Amino acid sequence: MTNLSSETNNGGPPHFIVIVPGYMGSKLRDKKTGEIVWVDFGSIPGNPLKWEGWLDEMFAKLAYPNEDIEPAGIMDELLFLPPWIKAEHYGRLMDALGDMGYRADPDQYTEDQLDVYTFSYDWRQDNRISGRELGEAVQRWGEFHPGAEAWLIGHSNGGIVSRWYIEKEGGKEKVGKLFLMGSPWDGAPKSMRILFSGLDTLFRKRFNLFDIANRTRDVLRTFPSSYQLIPVHNPFLRGEDNEVIDPFDETEWLTDDTQHEILADGKRFNEELGTTLSVESLCFFGRKLPTMSFGVVHLEAGKRWADIEWSATEVGDGTVPERSAIHPKADQKLPFVVGHGDIYVNPAVLEFLQWEMVDKYTELDFAVLITPDYSLLFEPERDAYQPGEMITVKAEAYGELDKDGQRPPFEGLRIMATLEWQEPLPGDPPIESPPQPTVANLSPSGEAGSYSAQLTAPDLEGYYALTGEVHLPGAKPLTLIEMILVEADPVEAG
Repeated sequence: MTNLSSETNNGGPPHFIVIVPGYMGSKLRDKKTGEIVWVDFGSIPGNPLKWEGWLDEMFAKLAYPNEDIEPAGIMDELLFLPPWIKAEHYGRLMDALGDMGYRADPDQYTEDQLDVYTFSYDWRQDNRISGRELGEAVQRWGEFHPGAEAWLIGHSNGGIVSRWYIEKEGGKEKVGKLFLMGSPWDGAPKSMRILFSGLDTLFRKRFNLFDIANRTRDVLRTFPSSYQLIPVHNPFLRGEDNEVIDPFDETEWLTDDTQHEILADGKRFNEELGTTLSVESLCFFGRKLPTMSFGVVHLEAGKRWADIEWSATEVGDGTVPERSAIHPKADQKLPFVVGHGDIYVNPAVLEFLQWEMVDKYTELDFAVLITPDYSLLFEPERDAYQPGEMITVKAEAYGELDKDGQRPPFEGLRIMATLEWQEPLPGDPPIESPPQPTVANLSPSGEAGSYSAQLTAPDLEGYYALTGEVHLPGAKPLTLIEMILVEADPVEAG
């Protein structure tokens, strides 16, 4: 195996890789007890009557600040947190880098032998602190690789942390390349939604019986980093009379002075960071899904915010709108048909990474499909289903803008949908025999360029991958993956 950090990599610069995960993508543990607080699904009680106590303890410890909490490695379990994110674990990215020839497995190599490192951090805290801590980690790892550059892969909020380190903590002297993966330069309206309303689902629907929306909202409002994800430059909120509402100025949606102070500092953070990119930067972004980008604020007496009516008026990756995901100063702006939580494991993205990190230095042909300017949507109607329910899968495909500003439909596509079991739900025991995958071919439906099919949700509860294989004329097949939850509806007590 080639040591890419200490040799020339067949003409490429010596380097080591640092993966900086996104929001909620690092585990957090209690220093006193050593127990994982965010999140150890194995600690969920087998008795559902004890779930509320487990949630009470987790939320109490997660409230920021809590000096007893520290990072404890990147997430190696799948996260299901609508409407914020449905995220694959980062181990799949580590495996892919290992396949490229990097020494990425910490179980196989000691720290001083690795080519790939993972930077776990307390994603609740001010991203300035995380950026400084990233600098300290890169300094230490760099001592194992004299003369090598650090190449950073920053997913989502991890890209923001990476940019702060590079621009404000001296990182531009040590970093050779920055790979931004679905990372917003101007926040995401979804961050405002979860700060206002909380999460719709935390891991599984049955936990929703314990007032998950309000409890996640209250704890998220203690995190400085949450406010740093609110868009600053894009006026994404309007009133009922179409007037612009600035959440940083009209702060009636918050409840106390501490929250107001953290909100104001969130805006300052983004103004200080700006858009400068001082190292070679490649911006990978998704243009797969209608993405929440606009909200109408409804008021009650005393100008208190009663509700926000959200709309998905832009394309993006389902979490970050394309407008914010395309960094204006990036050296390369690379669109892919991906979702926010799986961009770093998408086959086309990984193939491009292999080219950029390895193959272009070895004179190999570059055969990855770079998505042209078309609009392609593949998604189920919902995130969660009951066993036996019909899952309607839809796809829409339209080509490049023509001279009249219209997108002609792609017709004659072949699209296959596969539903395959992935993992048990948090708190459920492992299974020995998962069900066989279910396959359906999408047929043309309604307007030209539209396709649909129906699959039946399996009887076995769990997380399932809904994979679409899209065959475009004259191009390599595209693989698109959406994660769904299959769980019987919870029964209200009493």
